[in-house]
Parts: sequence; C-alpha cells; structure tokens
Amino acid sequence: MEPPRAKIISRQEKIKDILGNLGIAGETVAPSAARTIEELTHLGIVKEYSTIVAVGSEAIANKVITALMGQKNLQNIVLGVIPDNFDSQIAKMIGANDLYTACEALKTRRLKTFDLCHLEPNKYFLTQGSIETFRNQEIYFSIDDAKGKTLTNQIIIKPGLKMNIYDKTYTGKTPRRFFNWLFGKKEKDIYTSYFHSKRIRLEAENANHAFKVANETIAKTPVTIHNRNKALKIIVARDKIKSKD
Repeated sequence: MEPPRAKIISRQEKIKDILGNLGIAGETVAPSAARTIEELTHLGIVKEYSTIVAVGSEAIANKVITALMGQKNLQNIVLGVIPDNFDSQIAKMIGANDLYTACEALKTRRLKTFDLCHLEPNKYFLTQGSIETFRNQEIYFSIDDAKGKTLTNQIIIKPGLKMNIYDKTYTGKTPRRFFNWLFGKKEKDIYTSYFHSKRIRLEAENANHAFKVANETIAKTPVTIHNRNKALKIIVARDKIKSKD
C-alpha cells in the first residue's frame, strides 16, 4: 500500500475489511524512508509469496512492476492491482470499476498476460509514458532501424510500443477550434502521427526533456524504450455478462 496519509487511511481500512470478508489473507506493508517499494517487493518474493498486490496510484503499480521485473522466476509471480482511481488507465486495463470489483478479482484470480514498456536501463511501466513541452521542440527519434526528426510538443508511448507524436502547429487557431467544438464539427486529425515498433529512442540536441509516467519524471532524454511482449501476469476482473431484454 502507498504510505498512509490522513486522506487514504480510511480507504485502506475499507480495503482490508473487504478483503477479510472475501476470505483473502496476506501481509500488508507500506513504503517508508526505511524501506522502499522495491525493497518491500523483493522481500515478498524472498518470502515466496506468489501474488504481489499494488494498492494505490498508477505510480506505485508501475514501481512494483519495475521491482518484479528485476526478479528471477517471474513466471511464478502474479501481480494484483487495487487502483485509487477507477477512471484511470490501469483500472480500465484490469476491468475494475469500483473498490469491491478490484478486491473480488483477487479472489476469482482470472489472469491475463500484459505487454510492458522497458525503459533502459531498469524501469518498466504498464500504462503509458510521455514527453510534453510547452511549445514544439525538435526531437530526434530512432524507430527500429529508421531515423528521423520531428517537431512536437507531446510524445506518448504505450505498451506494445505504440508511439503517438502530436504537433500543435497544425491544430489551427483557437477561435476556429472553438467554432468546430461549439457546432459539433469534427476536425480531421492531421496533427498526430502513429508508429508501432519494437525499439524506440528519443533525444533532443540541446535539451534534456522529462520522460514521465503517471505524472512522475522517471528519466530524461535521451531515452531508449523496448517492448517486452507478454511479460507479466496480472489479475483482472471477470467479464460481466450482459442480459438481453
């Protein structure tokens, strides 16, 4: 669990109550100045726990994933996630739309194997990473064996190594965009480029841009990212069966 703070203590107690009522028992820990997330995750593996659960934000989930990917015998380890925001990308990936559903998934234990992004040398993430700047900047990229340069203010990298490059100079004047929105006119997207690759390298000539995951800077350019295909088993919620009228 994330470090207990006044705003989340009651939520964490509620989670413990739900898990207890579902008959799920386990050791609960939280990172501190004395023990990092990585150290606590490693300790769980040393104790031969086969399931590690990240409770809280996307940031803590990605940190637990990074710690797990540094372990041996990963094929015997399963990750569970109880998000703190059910509108988040990670909540949608595991199919949890509320606290009870996320907790119940741990009991039903339906597994799905996910791709991960590997940021050299030793960071991993399940959701997405990005480079964002206030105005367009020149970014040099290497995609597999192809090289190029782009003028962009936002680059998004998603698992499966899907890259979106956004160029705000093509979005048009603000009044025009407002007019289209007001009258429901759909503007053709001519300012986003999409790429799919196994390896991506991004760098800037005279700047070190922040590479962020879950609003947290985990590296600065230059960065090299690889796709790790079907790298980690994660517990997901069961599909809901829709009844026909």
